[in-house]
Amino acid sequence: MKNKNKIIAIALLASFSLSALGTPIASAAEKSTPKEEVVYVNLNDNGSVKDVEVVNIFNTDKAGTVTDYGNYSSVRNMNTTDKISYSNGKTTIDASKGRIYYEGKQKDTTIPWDISIGYFLGGKEYSADEIAGKSGKLKIKIKISDNKDSDDNFYDGFALQTSVTLDTDKCSNITASGATEANVGSDKQFTYTTMPSKGADIEITADVKDFEMAGISINAVPLSLEIDVDDKELTDKVSEMTDAITKIDDGAKSVNDGAGELKDSVKGELKDGSVQLLEGAEDLKKGASELKGGTVQLKDGTVSLKVGAESLDSGISSLDTGIKTVENGLKQLNEKSETLTGGSAQIKNSLITIQSALGGVSLSTDKLAELSSASSQIKSGISQITSGIEQLEQNTSFQAYEAVMAQNGLDVESLRQSNAATAENITLTITSLQSQVETLKQVGFDTTELETQLAGLSQVAQLLYANNLCIDGTETYLNQINSSIDELLAGAKNLEEKYEEFDSAINELVDTVGNLSYNVSVLADAINLLVESYGQFDSGLNEYTDGVATIVSGFNKISSGCITLTNGSKELYSGAKLLDDNTSLVVDGAASLYSGTDSLNMGAKSLDEGVEKLVDGAEELQSGTAKLKDGTKELSDKTDGLDTEISDKIDEMIDSMTGSDVELKSFASEKNTSVNSVQFVIKTEDIKVEEPEEPKAENKEELSFWQKLLKLFGIE
Repeated sequence: MKNKNKIIAIALLASFSLSALGTPIASAAEKSTPKEEVVYVNLNDNGSVKDVEVVNIFNTDKAGTVTDYGNYSSVRNMNTTDKISYSNGKTTIDASKGRIYYEGKQKDTTIPWDISIGYFLGGKEYSADEIAGKSGKLKIKIKISDNKDSDDNFYDGFALQTSVTLDTDKCSNITASGATEANVGSDKQFTYTTMPSKGADIEITADVKDFEMAGISINAVPLSLEIDVDDKELTDKVSEMTDAITKIDDGAKSVNDGAGELKDSVKGELKDGSVQLLEGAEDLKKGASELKGGTVQLKDGTVSLKVGAESLDSGISSLDTGIKTVENGLKQLNEKSETLTGGSAQIKNSLITIQSALGGVSLSTDKLAELSSASSQIKSGISQITSGIEQLEQNTSFQAYEAVMAQNGLDVESLRQSNAATAENITLTITSLQSQVETLKQVGFDTTELETQLAGLSQVAQLLYANNLCIDGTETYLNQINSSIDELLAGAKNLEEKYEEFDSAINELVDTVGNLSYNVSVLADAINLLVESYGQFDSGLNEYTDGVATIVSGFNKISSGCITLTNGSKELYSGAKLLDDNTSLVVDGAASLYSGTDSLNMGAKSLDEGVEKLVDGAEELQSGTAKLKDGTKELSDKTDGLDTEISDKIDEMIDSMTGSDVELKSFASEKNTSVNSVQFVIKTEDIKVEEPEEPKAENKEELSFWQKLLKLFGIE
């Protein structure tokens, strides 16, 4: 009965020790598994191994011999009085039926993990004995790594659970990154779990006062978990991703083909169009320069016409004044004729005076010839003006303008058609390029500069349309001027016709005055005769008055013609001034057109340079899409079957994490081939302020650690 109680107490003791360390003890082995191992490792304060003890546990269905292996310096039966013997690494127990525990103390203290522990206060490292009872800013560093001198089977297959317990009465402001924190009475327990094949690098800080702490414990158990991962959803998503990658690869091929077409289009039609536009702009600039020169010549001609018309108007005004003066004199003379015929009595009395006066009258034929010659010159001048206006009419029409431009190498109609065709081509090109720009945007190409060039190209098209409007306006304007010149020409011809009548009147006047000279001579003879014969005098006097009336009548016609001539000259001057003013507008328009063609030329050059850059960009785009296509092809090839690989990799990772692919071995000896479980209990001593030593009783037996535990439970 006492023996049975002892076995129960030992089992409870082992269970308590393991639960206190934070690692549950393994359940009783199945009948087919004859052995379990619990490896107790006592560490020094710096983490080095002090000693290693292996507790071997057997279940026996019946009494018999238990054989076990291990390199021990000593062995001890822990729960029975069965005979145990050890020799050359072999332990033999004459076991009774039931559960048997025996302890073997390892000769070799090598364990699968290298463990180092450091205590720092104020940046200075202390040993456990030195730091006990101190106060300040504490830092505890624990580093666990693979011991290359040990069998990796345990490092790769066992998980670690490291526990550090701190008294909150002595420790505050605790930081323990990555730890699981638990309250254990007034203590705080910080637990770190390390997976198989992984090391640990732990750091804990705290503000401490009169520092003490329980020992650090590290439990190691094989991590063999039954994990059933349903990765179907993941592999389905991966399959969707690989399908999407395939579509991306197909899209990359399409993008590459589109980039090739874009490059060919840009290199072909757009480049040809920009070259044609540049050439057209050069031609347009040349034509505008010639038009500018022609309008300057036209301006010089209209200025000369205006000056001539102004001089003619001034001369005709002077002529009109002189004619009116002569006309007034003749009217007065005609009015005096009535007095001459008033009464023969007065005439008779005045005959001698008249005879004397007529003797002093001299009508010079030279003056009459000068008058006739001057009138002929005026007539010739008016004829020349009419001829000049006719030439002006011929030279100011739009057809004449086109002829002048053609003589200078510019076909205005062809230019107008070329402008319209080029503007239409540019508009079509812009429409085509805009859709391509949208395509470039969709593939991430920066199209800011290209859009700026397209805006400039649109302005070029608008300028070409404006140039045609300018040509149309020039045609309308010149036709309007031509129409005005037609009216001027009609006035000039009317003037010429009226002056023909005036000139005829002048000639009649000359003839009349010439006749008058003759008649005056006759009159003188008549007066001489009148002295002798009153009747002859009366007849001569009547002839005289009739002659005066004829002169007055002729001068009336001259005056009327002069008025028409004056009005015509004023119309001629007004028309010449209007033509000069409008020609100034033509000159300004031609200068603006030339300036515009210069801007057009610069814009065409910028467009051509932009097209060159676009060609380079299209080639780079095609090169990039080719690389993209190669990359997506490589990505598609490498992701083919990725769902299967991921599923296999997940299984592999789970096996690696859980240690399920590691075969369980005996730590004590590889000769132990039937091992159900192995676990490690690793611990440091508590850090405590040393109590003053009490005098030792003489001959008092020194108890071991396990003897103290047994005594604690009342087991002798």
